[in-house]
Amino acid sequence: MADTSENKQSIMSVGWGCLVAVGGVLMGIANLIPGVSGGTMILAVGIYEEFIASVAEISSLRFSWRRIVFLGLVFAFAGVSIFFLSGVILSLLLWRAPMMFALFIGLTLGGAPLLIKMIGKVSATSTAGTVFGIALMVGIVVARDYAAMPRSTTMDVVSGVVGSTTMVLPGISGSYMLLILDQYDRVVGAVADLKDRNFKAFRIIGPVGIGAVIGIVGLSNLLKYLLRKHKDATLGVLLGMLLGSVIGLWPFDKAPQPKALERCTETQLTEFADLVGIEGVGENEGVESKATFITEQWESRKNSDFNSKNIAMASIMFIAGFICTLLLGRLDKSKSEQQPSCANQ
Repeated sequence: MADTSENKQSIMSVGWGCLVAVGGVLMGIANLIPGVSGGTMILAVGIYEEFIASVAEISSLRFSWRRIVFLGLVFAFAGVSIFFLSGVILSLLLWRAPMMFALFIGLTLGGAPLLIKMIGKVSATSTAGTVFGIALMVGIVVARDYAAMPRSTTMDVVSGVVGSTTMVLPGISGSYMLLILDQYDRVVGAVADLKDRNFKAFRIIGPVGIGAVIGIVGLSNLLKYLLRKHKDATLGVLLGMLLGSVIGLWPFDKAPQPKALERCTETQLTEFADLVGIEGVGENEGVESKATFITEQWESRKNSDFNSKNIAMASIMFIAGFICTLLLGRLDKSKSEQQPSCANQ
C-alpha cells in the first residue's frame, strides 16, 4: 500500500487525528438523536468529503493507510459515544421530552445553511429537488401514521440499511428514520442492554450491523457519483429532506418510547405517571404492566407538555441547538481550506 508524503504527514498530525475523533464522537451522538444527522456533524467539522471518498475507495478494495486510519478513528469514536450514551438519551427522551425534541429540531435546522452553502446559486434543478425532498418526508410521516411496522430479524437488517444510509447524508437523521419505522427504541435499547451485559441484545445488534455495512458501502458509492454528476439536484433533495424531517418531530406529545419505559423501575414509572398526570398506575404491578398502562393512558394525561415553563425551556433548547450546529458549520470552511478535496480522488 503506497502512501504519498502528504498522506503520511496527515496521519502523523495530532490536529488531524483530533478533528477526525471529534467528528466520530459527534456522528455517534447524532445517530442517537432523532432528527440530527451524523452526516451534518462530519460535514460541519470538515471531514465529510473524505469520509465519503474513504468508504468508496475501501469498498472498491483500494487501500491506503490514510483511509484506513481515518475510517478506523471515525467509527471507533462513533461506536464509543453510542455505547456509553444510549441509555442517557433514552432517559432524557422520557423525562425531558419537550426540551429534547426542541433541541433536536434546532440541531437539525442548523444544518440547513451548510447545504444551502453547498448548493450555491439557486437553480430550477436544486429548487425542484428541495420540493421533492420535502414531499418525500411528508409522505414518510403520513405512511408511518397509517402502517404498523413489524419487529423481526429481517426488519432489523432493513433498519441497519436505512439508519446507516441516512447517517452519511448531510441533514438526514438515521435515528429519525428509525423512529419513523418504529424501530428506534428497539435498536437503541439493544445497545443500552448490551452495556448492561445483556448479550441477548446481539440478536438485534448483529442483523442491524450487517444492514449498516451494506447501507454505508452502497450509499457512499452512490452519493459520490450523484454529487459528481448531479450535484444541484442531489443537494436540493437533501435540503428538502432536512427541512421536511422536522415535521415528524412536531408536536412533542407522542407517547414515550416503550424501551425507555421498560428500563425504568416501578418507582420511577410511578413518579413519571405523576409527573405527566396519569392516574391509576399504582393499581398495576410490575414494570411491564405499568409501562403498558402509561402508554395506553397517554392521551388522557392531565399535565400538558406545553406549560409556560416548558415552552420557555424548549425555546432556549431550540436556539441553543440551532446555534451549535451553525457554529460547527463555520468550521467547515476553514478546515476544507486546510485539507485537499477528496471527492474527486
